[in-house]
Amino acid sequence: TCTREKDRVVFQMGTADPDRALAVARLVEKDVAAIDVNMGCPKEYSTKGGMGVALLSDPDKIEAILKKLVTGVSIPVTCKIRILPSVEETVSLVQRIEKTGIAAIAVHGRFKEERPRHPVHCDYIQAVAGAVSIPVIANGGSLDLVRTHADVEEFRKATSASSVMLARAAMWNASVFRSQGLLPVEIVMEEYLRYAVQYDNHAFNTKYCLCQMLRDKVESPLGKQVQAAQTNAEISEAYGLQEFYQQTQDRLQTKRDALQRSSQPSC
Repeated sequence: TCTREKDRVVFQMGTADPDRALAVARLVEKDVAAIDVNMGCPKEYSTKGGMGVALLSDPDKIEAILKKLVTGVSIPVTCKIRILPSVEETVSLVQRIEKTGIAAIAVHGRFKEERPRHPVHCDYIQAVAGAVSIPVIANGGSLDLVRTHADVEEFRKATSASSVMLARAAMWNASVFRSQGLLPVEIVMEEYLRYAVQYDNHAFNTKYCLCQMLRDKVESPLGKQVQAAQTNAEISEAYGLQEFYQQTQDRLQTKRDALQRSSQPSC
């Protein structure tokens, strides 16, 4: 990240071990605004290690991890969960989580076996929001509820949440956060690419984000060119930004050279 984003960036971790969680959190606590524990990821790479949604079946471990973090770092701690089979079970777990001292909780309104194609259960999130005093962040509305900035507030109202967390809707078109309305995705892609080049983002991550924005156009000539690219230079060429890329690289190299000279001991 960069300095101007420091007070907005939350470090999310997957963990199944209180001590390791604290060790990792202490490595980054001076560089981020908060620490979040992911207890909602249903992917095997997470659950096979006892992380993500696997934690929901072990409330004692959840409590141990969160208490360790809350007492061990100087910044707010939050967590994200999925809903349990019943509203009552979900509310009971969240009330127990609240007692650990976390600052907020995000609730993804789907069961652990459900995927984005399944409708989000706004009623579960609403029940949680009414049962605790900490902020509740509604998550899971990207596919069927959130298309524009105005939809974000409608999703928040439907869940009675304090705020909304978006993933897919933001990946598809980050201007969903723009109160004046969505920008054409072509403009968003170019602006994103300019940032990626300026901050020397890893090419594979740049490519992944652009492919998410391309969506059903990923097999178009532009999409195929982006998929075939191996460097930010090649991606920039696909968008006609070769000159911008080269100018930025020259400027970055000048800064690197200056830093290297300043770090060399004087005779």
